[in-house]
Amino acid sequence: MGIAERREREKEALRTRIVEAARDIVSDEGLHALSMRAIAERIEYSPATLYLYFRDKDALVREIVHAGFHRLGEYFREELESVGSEADPGVQYAAVGRGYARFAIENTAYFRVMFELPTVAHMDCVHDCAEDVIPATGDQSWDCVMTIVQRGVESGYFKLPDAGRGALVGWALIHGLTALYLSGHLARDVASHGEFLDLVEEAMAMLGTGWTSREVRVAGA
Repeated sequence: MGIAERREREKEALRTRIVEAARDIVSDEGLHALSMRAIAERIEYSPATLYLYFRDKDALVREIVHAGFHRLGEYFREELESVGSEADPGVQYAAVGRGYARFAIENTAYFRVMFELPTVAHMDCVHDCAEDVIPATGDQSWDCVMTIVQRGVESGYFKLPDAGRGALVGWALIHGLTALYLSGHLARDVASHGEFLDLVEEAMAMLGTGWTSREVRVAGA
């Protein structure tokens, strides 16, 4: 390995450490504790060093968001592969809902940075940051969800007036349940991660019943 290549790897390794330290601060101390100085102290570098890699806190946060969506894509991929590419749209849509919920409870710090910080909690982040391509569909994370819903509408499986609005409502349902669970508001009814995932399955089934066309329900009866 040449000197230039080694230096480049060292730079990339430090960049990764900075991102992971920021994620860990959120996990350990909450969003309010995230600052460039706190990150520098955790990795034992000067704050000035961090600014060589990220121009400000917002740039660092966006990098965390990118990393989070990359990991979310891995969860989508895993769940879609488990049901197979030939599964009907309802089964595939339930799979990405499961993947979303699993990602959130297993990567809570990423989830909070991605969706709870005001500077990044915008719909365009879902598109701009979701760069990871999912082989099962050939789409990016959000586009993957849209493709499944659109396919269901076009095939007559889903009875929806607009695929985009349907996908948005579905996302809001699973995201809302997930946020309530992570904040402790479902503690009386959901005592464990396993019970929460069961609740997600129930929610997806209810949504599917409302979306599924009468012809599909009759055929599946």
